[in-house]
Amino acid sequence: MDVGQRRRHEPGTPSLGRALLAVLAALLLVSGPAAAAAPEGEEDAPSVEWQAAINGRPVTEIDSNDPVRLDPQEGATLTLDLTNTSQQEVTVRSVRLDGKVMGLTMYNFTTRIDLVMPPNSQTTRTIDIDLIDLSGQATGLIPSRLLLLDDERNVLQEQSFPADVRGSANSVYGVFGMAVLGITLVLLGTLLLAIRRTQLPENRWRRAMRFVPAGLGLGFVLTFTLSATRQLAPSAGSWTTVVLLCAAGAMAIGYFLPIGVADDQDASDDHGDTDDDTDDDGEDGGQDGGEEDDTATLESVGAEHASDGATSAGVRADGHWWTSGDQGPAAADQPATPEDDW
Repeated sequence: MDVGQRRRHEPGTPSLGRALLAVLAALLLVSGPAAAAAPEGEEDAPSVEWQAAINGRPVTEIDSNDPVRLDPQEGATLTLDLTNTSQQEVTVRSVRLDGKVMGLTMYNFTTRIDLVMPPNSQTTRTIDIDLIDLSGQATGLIPSRLLLLDDERNVLQEQSFPADVRGSANSVYGVFGMAVLGITLVLLGTLLLAIRRTQLPENRWRRAMRFVPAGLGLGFVLTFTLSATRQLAPSAGSWTTVVLLCAAGAMAIGYFLPIGVADDQDASDDHGDTDDDTDDDGEDGGQDGGEEDDTATLESVGAEHASDGATSAGVRADGHWWTSGDQGPAAADQPATPEDDW
């Protein structure tokens, strides 16, 4: 009875569902600000116009089909052509080169230039960036940005592009991907074990929600794999799509697979197992008791035979039937022979 109750109150799909909904909401919140940033920038006309190039390639011409190569051993050369179109002085404090995946900054290089531009002025600057630390930060195709910052670190201009980072597999990005892979394997193992033990709920929606965490993990692993193998630059739109598709596929598998077991059936199975164990114990006890009874019977029979033997020996002794080597006195054993009259 206790076993069935323990399984029936197994921890919970409702709380798991709420956690998964929170994760999905967080994904939407991460991709939301990126989509909302463009209209705000269009309303405020920039005071500085620019043209930037990395290693001789204009940033506006870099796309995912031909990303710019960033090698830690070679470094990078930035060429900035800036024009102040406003009627006030503009200060450009620094230029920043960074890369982000899933809202996490994977690498960041900031170079201070302290450029003061009078109204309606134009200037060109060439900057060398040392990328020696890039090998321990990221590797693969990384969505990157080039930003101009003012003296208060506000963004004056920004340009996005994909970068082919030639870092190390032991970088922070690579280790993070391996950690996500490990967590996903644990989720899959737990799910397969539940399938093997038929512990999934009979309700289709509850069963589908049990599959969603594994689907999310597979989506993250696929995103990191495509990025590390330089097949996809995981921008906000692309990686969100991959993760949600994997989660939806896993949810559909859990919904349509007929592998659930009802709670009352689990409880009845537990009671049946308990009764079987009790019957087995009773049978074993009966067998042990039978063996003990047989042993006691044999001992009693042996004792009776022993007592019968002793009684027979006593009778023989009383009747003068000597069976041992000692025959006893002849006068006691043989009848008296009549004397001859002769």
